[in-house]
Amino acid sequence: MKRAAFRIMSDMLLNNLTINFFRNIRRSELHFDNRFNIFYGKNGQGKTNYLEAIFFLGTLKSFRHAKQKDMIDWDEVTAHLRCSIIDNELQNDLSISFDNSSKILKIDGKSSARAVDYCHLLSVVAFSPEEMVMINGSPEQRRRYLDRAVFCSDPGYLKIYHDYYRVLKQRNQLLKLRNYAGIEAWTDQLANTGARLIHKRSAFIRELAEPFSIYYKNISGSDELARLCYHNPSYDSRFSLSEIRDELFRALNASSRIERDRCATVVGPQRDDLEFFLNDRPIREHGSQGQQKSFVMALKMAEIELLNETSGRLPILLLDDMTAELDSNRIQHLLDFLTGRNIQVFITTTDPASIPLSGSTQRASFLVEDGRIV
Repeated sequence: MKRAAFRIMSDMLLNNLTINFFRNIRRSELHFDNRFNIFYGKNGQGKTNYLEAIFFLGTLKSFRHAKQKDMIDWDEVTAHLRCSIIDNELQNDLSISFDNSSKILKIDGKSSARAVDYCHLLSVVAFSPEEMVMINGSPEQRRRYLDRAVFCSDPGYLKIYHDYYRVLKQRNQLLKLRNYAGIEAWTDQLANTGARLIHKRSAFIRELAEPFSIYYKNISGSDELARLCYHNPSYDSRFSLSEIRDELFRALNASSRIERDRCATVVGPQRDDLEFFLNDRPIREHGSQGQQKSFVMALKMAEIELLNETSGRLPILLLDDMTAELDSNRIQHLLDFLTGRNIQVFITTTDPASIPLSGSTQRASFLVEDGRIV
């Protein structure tokens, strides 16, 4: 089946960004170009912190998987972020103030009680070095990527995710205390919330599969078949939501003796994996380093296309230190992909000359030293 071309109904643009006491950035106020924005400087100066601030404004999470307390300047107790965005010619101001454990979210100066209302306003995708190594990394790394990607596509996923892990925590606590009197009720809740989580994840992977395969062939210049597979023992691609729930419930009951021995829940989406195949062979075992990097690039391009198709807008893209991870040929493939689309891009690099943009390409450059733009 041939996929529709990119349809751009609106431009998502980050106009400006104000940062106070975020990591090593004490105070900074920036205005951005509509196309490419390059943060450059020596390693360890805080370039990635600027991208992390943008990602946190859009998703309430760190793409480095940091805790809130780790993102606050050591000498302060609260950090503040504020930005102005334009979407379909409408402007919104977003702001976050946060301490070690709480956040205050505002939209156009008014408090936003629900994270889902806030998070759908700024659509942002991050491409970081961790994702370049997730093929050979742990299942947890791949689950983190998947959860982040699904959330970017559907902010409502955040509640489903938190509901499941809240129930899982309570159920595990009962198992640790060997208090089995109320375990059945928690097992039922875990099957219900877990099925919704599995259903959302697997649906996202099905949508991603076709554009991903196409992009891999374009990047690699080969006819190799790249394939994604969501792996959960209770899941089959033919299952409905209720069938996933029933299978998960049966698996939980079947593992009850093992759970009591280990004092923990041993089945469920917290143990799932995202499997990668090239010509039906696991790429982590049979793929070269170049094939693996092409694989991850194709995954990110497909994610951007899917966001465009589902929302009618292109997300803001954050590229953290990609020139250190990709060879010149793959960097050129990526930039050709980006320059052909009306997408705003933020890049970190030690050397701006390693970003081979044409002389006519719009851009702004920011030299970072010790967290400051100089």
